[in-house]
Amino acid sequence: MFASIRSLRPCVVPRMLPRMLPRMYSTATQSAAQATTAVSPLSSLKINSNGNQHLYAIFKLHNMPYLVTKGDLIYLNYKLKNAEIGDELVLNDVTTLGSPSYTYTEPNGIDSSLYSLKANVVEITREPKYQVTRTKQRQRRVKTFQVENFQTVLRINELKIN
Repeated sequence: MFASIRSLRPCVVPRMLPRMLPRMYSTATQSAAQATTAVSPLSSLKINSNGNQHLYAIFKLHNMPYLVTKGDLIYLNYKLKNAEIGDELVLNDVTTLGSPSYTYTEPNGIDSSLYSLKANVVEITREPKYQVTRTKQRQRRVKTFQVENFQTVLRINELKIN
């Protein structure tokens, strides 16, 4: 039960200001009454997230991590299959949820019942044209290609802790 709570840790305070800032975590031990009640691993983060203003998430899409907050635009340098403009995507491969004071991390992914992360497809467009030159080994012939890759733009609409 407490294994997931241990991964919730306070933010790192710079070395120069350790005594100037108030303590960001409690050193008190849990009482027997508190230990018997079920505690959500994100309860400290939910209280501290300050109305989702400072809440952030790190999710993986095609094994690439993206750090996002609510309202961010994400530019993917490929076209998402079966995604049209206006589609709502539920992003459920989140590895980290955090605020300025607390961070909750699970390397294998956080249970999707603890949070809600949704994005809309805003635009599917192409990058500006550019040239790629290729040569084979030990040959002088140079091939040039005109490249105009797809781009998918996502906007984070909802990021909240349940």
